Amino acid sequence: MSVQQDQTQGSTGVTIESVIDSIFVPGTNADGDANANDPLIRIPKVREMGRDTEGFKECYVPKIVSIGPYYSGDPRFQLFEQRKPVFAMSLLSGNKETLRRLYNKLFEMVEELRSFYAKDSTTKFCDKVFTKMMLLDGCFILHCIGILHEDILQWIKPEEIDLIHYRDFLLLENQIPFKVLTEVMKLLNKENYLDKIQSLHVEPKPEAMDTKPDHLLHLLHILHTGKVKHSKNHKSRIIEYRCNFRNVSDLVDLGIHFKPSDSMSFAHFVFSKGWWGFSPIVKLAPLAVNDGARVRLLNLAAYEICSRNKELWVSSYITLLDSLIDDTADVKLLRKAWVLEIYNMGSDEEVSKLFNGIGKELYMNRAYTEVMQDIQRHYGSLRNRLLSQLKHEYFRSPWAIFALLGALMALFLTGVQTYYAIWSPKGTCDDLCMFLNRNHHL
Repeated sequence: MSVQQDQTQGSTGVTIESVIDSIFVPGTNADGDANANDPLIRIPKVREMGRDTEGFKECYVPKIVSIGPYYSGDPRFQLFEQRKPVFAMSLLSGNKETLRRLYNKLFEMVEELRSFYAKDSTTKFCDKVFTKMMLLDGCFILHCIGILHEDILQWIKPEEIDLIHYRDFLLLENQIPFKVLTEVMKLLNKENYLDKIQSLHVEPKPEAMDTKPDHLLHLLHILHTGKVKHSKNHKSRIIEYRCNFRNVSDLVDLGIHFKPSDSMSFAHFVFSKGWWGFSPIVKLAPLAVNDGARVRLLNLAAYEICSRNKELWVSSYITLLDSLIDDTADVKLLRKAWVLEIYNMGSDEEVSKLFNGIGKELYMNRAYTEVMQDIQRHYGSLRNRLLSQLKHEYFRSPWAIFALLGALMALFLTGVQTYYAIWSPKGTCDDLCMFLNRNHHL
C-alpha cells in the first residue's frame, strides 16, 4: 500500500520531505565516532557465530523497515524510508516549530547517541544526517505503535503492522536509543507511553521497572527477566550439569507436574517436592509461542550474549525447553499445563522443531542448573520410583483403583478368617463337639 500523493503534498505543492529537508541541512561525513572509547556497546551487532547457524541469519535482518544506522540505505527498505517523513509530520501534527525543537534537542545529544552503536558503524553519517535519522526513526516507531494516532491503517497494511511491531522493532541490529523516544514523548507532553509499549509484548501488565531500557529490545528483555530472589548463592561452587531424564514425558511419568508460574520472568524456574514428596511441581514462566517466537527469542539471547549479561536468563530458558522437549508428546504436555501458549503454529511438531533448533550453542546459567540437579535427585530416588510405579500400575484408571480396592478387601477378609480359625476362643459348642468325639463309639 503506497502513500498517496495528496498525503505527502500540500495545497502549495510543497512535499513533506522538502519541509523536513529545509530544517535539516545534510552533510557528507562525520569526523569521528564517539563510541570508540566506550567498552560496552548498548546496541551491538550480532556475533558471527550466531549468524552462521543454519537458518538463523534471516532472524536478525529486517523484513520491512530499517531502524538505526546498521541497515540504513539498504534498497530493500526504501519504501518505508520514503514514508518516514509522512509519519514524522503526522505525529507532530504538522508543526514545523516542534520539529525544529526536537531536531535541536537530538543534535545536542548526537555524541551520546552515537556511542550506543558498534565502533565505526556511524562514521559514514555526519552529525546532521545522523540526527535526522534518529528523529525520523523515533517518530516512525511511536506512530506505528499507535500511541497517539489511530489512522495508521491508511498507510500500512495490517499484516505489515504485525511484522513491524513484533519482528522488525525487536531485532538487535534494528534499534535506536530509547532516549530518542523519551525526548519525542516529552516534547509532545505524552509521558504515559511506557505502559502502552509494554502492553504490546507482555500480558498482564508488568510491575514497575527499576532499570531504564537502552532500546526496545532491552525493554522486552527487562520485561521477561524481572528480578527474582534466589535463596542459594550461585557463586559458591561449580555445579556439574548431569541428568539422566530425557524429557518432559519422563518427568511426568515419575509424577512430576508442570505448571506456569505467576511471574512472566524467565528467571522464575522452581522445583518443589510438595507434601512429603508426593506432589512434586516444576514451575516455569509461561511463553506465548507464535510465528515470531523464533526471531524474538534468538534476538533476546543474542542481546544477552553481546551485552555481556552474566545472568543469561533467556538463553537458559531456551536451553531448558530444548532439553525437555524431544517430540510432540512433550509439547502436548507443556501445552496442556499452560506453560506453552501456542498461537498460529501449524502443529506441535513445529513447536518441537522450533526449540530443538534455537537451543543450539546456548547454555544454562548456574541458577537453572541447580534446579535441574534438584529435579535429578528426585528423579533418581528409588523411593520416588517405587511410588511412581505404584501410581502407574494401580491408579492409572478408575477400574484399576476399584480392582486394587477389591483385592485389598479380599486380602483383609482372608486374614481375618485365618486369624479366627487359629486363635478363636472356645465356646459351648466346642465342649459339646469334644464330648461327642469322646463318646462317638456309644
